[in-house]
Order: sequence, then C-alpha cells, then structure tokens
Amino acid sequence: MVGGFLLSLSLMANKLKGNSTKNPVVKPRKTKSDNLKPEKEEKVSFKELARDERTWKIVGFIFLVVSFFLLISFISYFFTWQQDQPEVLNKGFSILFDDKVQVSNLLGKVGALVSNFFINTAFGIASLLICTFFFVVGVNLLFKRKVFSIWRNLKYVTIGLLVLSVSLHFVLSGVGGFPYGG
Repeated sequence: MVGGFLLSLSLMANKLKGNSTKNPVVKPRKTKSDNLKPEKEEKVSFKELARDERTWKIVGFIFLVVSFFLLISFISYFFTWQQDQPEVLNKGFSILFDDKVQVSNLLGKVGALVSNFFINTAFGIASLLICTFFFVVGVNLLFKRKVFSIWRNLKYVTIGLLVLSVSLHFVLSGVGGFPYGG
C-alpha cells in the first residue's frame, strides 16, 4: 500500500513538473503538410505498356497514317515523277534540307523521296501492295479484332511484290521511261 502511495506521488510530481512555467513541455502541433504523404513515382514496365489497350490503338492509328501517307505519295508520284525524279536523283536525302528545291508531289519533299525510292528504285507499281499491308495491320490493331488476316496479307504482299515487280519490269521496261517494275 505504501508502494502504491509513493507511485501516485511520483506521478503527481511529474505532472506538476510538466505544467510548470519554468520548464514547459512544448508539443509540436500537427500541420496540414504533416498529413500529406510524398508522391510515389509510378514505374511502368515494358510488359504493362505492351498489354495496355491504348498502346495498341495508338500503334494501329500510326500504321493507318503510314498507309495513307504512302498511298497519297505513290499516287501523286504517278503524275509528278517527271518533275520530281531529277531533283531526287541529283540531291538524294539532302533534298529535305534544301529550301531552293521545289517538288510537285502532294506530300512535298518527303513524299517525293519516299515514292521515288519505292517506285523507281525498289518495286515499281507493285509498291502499292505495301499500303495494303500497313492498312490491314492498322485496322486489326485499332479495332482489336481480326478484321483481316495479317499473315495471309503479308504472304500475298510478299509474293505480289516479287512477281509483279519482276513481271512488269520484264514486260514494260522500254515503254515510256516510267519504272513500272522498279
């Protein structure tokens, strides 16, 4: 019993010490900033990015844009190749940085350069098949379902590029100077 009394006296003495004006105990007050937690940087892995539906829709849209870019560039080349071809052959890639060069292709210098490469240098008129491949891949990715078979299209495009370009070059090589077969 005496021990309990002494314990209560010591607790009272400690309580009085804390309330005295000589040695006040200052407790820090909580502010609004103490409640805020620092933001964590969210790490995105490549796997998560590849599984995201938005990523594939963006890639599909880019494929469709490339398809239409190539199609417009190629069709414009059929009408403007005589004006653009000498400029592209003389300047090469530096045509992009030369402000004095004027081209007639609807998509400008980039269109003239790309279409000259695919039609004049590579595959000729068969280059239009490349547009179909980009279109098929873009539609399938954008709508996230198999609208067209990509592998079947790739097979047809590959065979068509080889057969058409060689055949057109063999049959129409001396006609009008246009590179029908590349």
